[in-house]
Amino acid sequence: MEEKIAARIITKYLKKGNMARCLRDILPSSGLSKEQREEIAELIHDVVRWKKLYEHIIEIKGLKSSPETYVKLAVDGSQADASSYPFEYRYSCSSYVANVLKDHGEWAEFLNETPPTTLCVNFNKSTIEDVMSMLQQETLPAERSLLTTAILTSSISKYSKVIQQRFAHVQDESSQLVSLLTASLGESIFDYCAGNGGKCLAIASITTNGKKLHAYEMNAAKRTILKRRCSEYNANVTVEDNPSKKKYDAVLVDAPCTGLGAARRNPEAKYVESPGDLPQTQLSILKQAAENVKSGGVLFYAVCTMTPEETTQVIQPFVKKNGFTISPFDELPHTEFLLKNKYGAFTTLPRGDLFFLSVLKNEQ
Repeated sequence: MEEKIAARIITKYLKKGNMARCLRDILPSSGLSKEQREEIAELIHDVVRWKKLYEHIIEIKGLKSSPETYVKLAVDGSQADASSYPFEYRYSCSSYVANVLKDHGEWAEFLNETPPTTLCVNFNKSTIEDVMSMLQQETLPAERSLLTTAILTSSISKYSKVIQQRFAHVQDESSQLVSLLTASLGESIFDYCAGNGGKCLAIASITTNGKKLHAYEMNAAKRTILKRRCSEYNANVTVEDNPSKKKYDAVLVDAPCTGLGAARRNPEAKYVESPGDLPQTQLSILKQAAENVKSGGVLFYAVCTMTPEETTQVIQPFVKKNGFTISPFDELPHTEFLLKNKYGAFTTLPRGDLFFLSVLKNEQ
């Protein structure tokens, strides 16, 4: 039954794409237990993660190109024999992504791993010890992270009382690292692209509401969710309904991006053919956010990707024309989890997504 439901989901995915939506459309009404649904979700992730490789195997072996074949290849672990194939099949990615990763085989391998589910503890409502204890009482795995805010667990923990009671929220380790670094950058902080509020909640937790934290999200629906979540998590955040005209010590720009660095959780990111208009959008957002940075303050740019167009090639023109300089990470916490370069750093947490970060100081 489970493989039949998986084949249904793959049928829809092959026609329409958007893995997450296909899972949402079919799994909740499948009549399966939470555990069974999570097993199928992991199987679907595997199919999408190795889709380009499976297409290659189907072609060279003359197999029937059907959803059932994709599911069988995933169940059989057919990727184990891919070492002799060309790079883009071996790591199952577009030719563009293969070119980005060709000198970073360790990244290519990492992006095909199955990630843990990571929780960010809400210190405004609980402690890491209490959250660990609650997970263990529910017979759920609980492993301390290298970060003081995070617990590594399994996907089934999304249904835990810990989440229901807002003692923690699901957030990747590297995303939490961005929040930890941001929290250290000043007393007044503005999250410029707040989304549904993951980093806001983390900063409010890390500082136990000890900083003046403001946030803005241009999407009205997401902004409504952001406000609700801040209330539910006891996070003292002023959510702006319009772009702020105030000045802050630190402005965080967690910009929209290709998401290649988060491909373990969203493997569709490995098949992008180019960054499209995203670099122009990222540069435009940086310029807008720069207006909110105090003299001597910092603009913190973060993207969960490694493409040169969205990283160094955004920072280069920005610092050239906007009165900001690239600040070293030397005085910040957790620099042991950063691989520094001339323009910023890539995150190196062994279980977290791959982010590019750049701290830009306002010299005007």
